[in-house]
Amino acid sequence: MGGDMREIVDADQATHLFTILAFVLPLLGPLAGWWYGSRRQQPRRGAILGALVGLLGPLNWLMWRIYNAITDSVGLDTVRNLVINLILFLVSGAVIGVAAGFALRRFGGVQPASDPPDDAE
Repeated sequence: MGGDMREIVDADQATHLFTILAFVLPLLGPLAGWWYGSRRQQPRRGAILGALVGLLGPLNWLMWRIYNAITDSVGLDTVRNLVINLILFLVSGAVIGVAAGFALRRFGGVQPASDPPDDAE
């Protein structure tokens, strides 16, 4: 009854998936963005934003490799590992957020808020 326990998804399978995504997303991102942009009569803008989204594949692969290198070096069950990875992911998330905000403003995805009309009281 007590068979051997094993992981449902192991690190090698995750690495394989992230490697595939690192190659596929940069190719599919611009195409999907172009298609979406074409529906809104802005294919170039859509392709550019799709390319930026497609770069998340290689970024995810890079972050996975860095995470594994840190964990292998410092150890999985240490507070030091937690703090290092927390700082790494907070900084990278902030950089991605600022870059995404810049890209959306630059390529017109978000329009700045306008003042309400004077007669709206």
